Amino acid sequence: MVNTDKKVLALVFTAILAALVVVLQLVGGIPVGPFSITLTLFPIVVGAVVLGPLPGLALGVVFGVIVSILSLTGKDPGGFMVFQASPVLAWILCILKGALAGLMPALAYKFFNRFRKHSLGITYAITGAFIFAVAFAAAKKLRGVNVWIQILIMVLAALAAGGILSGMSKLLTEENAAFYNAAVLAPIFNTGTFVVGMLLFFREVLAAWSGGSDVLLYSLTGLVGLNFLIEFFVVIILTPALAAIAKFARKRL
Repeated sequence: MVNTDKKVLALVFTAILAALVVVLQLVGGIPVGPFSITLTLFPIVVGAVVLGPLPGLALGVVFGVIVSILSLTGKDPGGFMVFQASPVLAWILCILKGALAGLMPALAYKFFNRFRKHSLGITYAITGAFIFAVAFAAAKKLRGVNVWIQILIMVLAALAAGGILSGMSKLLTEENAAFYNAAVLAPIFNTGTFVVGMLLFFREVLAAWSGGSDVLLYSLTGLVGLNFLIEFFVVIILTPALAAIAKFARKRL
């Protein structure tokens, strides 16, 4: 009977989170260019961490479906252009990026929670490597660009890296590092899958958005840049809240 009650509570909690995903996505996020930065990923990560991979995957799919509907109806102008180019591929891309944004945090949390004593060190190493990889890729693509623009972008990248690492040092502990690693994968897979899909299947749309500039450079600075950094900072700031919600929910589930 106790197990049945817990299963019912888990289903109810999943339904509540799914409703929150729908509401947050319908309300919209912070507009940045043709897209908006959404806070919808937070309830997805909560479900993934508290309930596991399958509920996380389901919440991610719900997110992808709502994004698809908003794009098809023109509520998301950027998404509407993608759907006009290829509705089937656009729908697959929306569902895939949402599904991975829900599934990967759950798997990451299981992994890092198992190696909790080393999770904080691994967190700094992965974050540092990721920042270096992005900066290296951007530096290669900036060759031939005006030197002052190169300097400005690298200074902004250094400030962003310093801000990220500083925020991590203030907010992360050995206890909640697993939550951070889980949460940060949501924007990485949400944005990363979208960018890869756009580069592979929608380069003409990217070319239209970039206004004739290099599409890969535009993807790094336009689609990934501000969008990803803001979502990244939101994840860092909300990690302690995520840990508290997860602990509270687990006592009742």
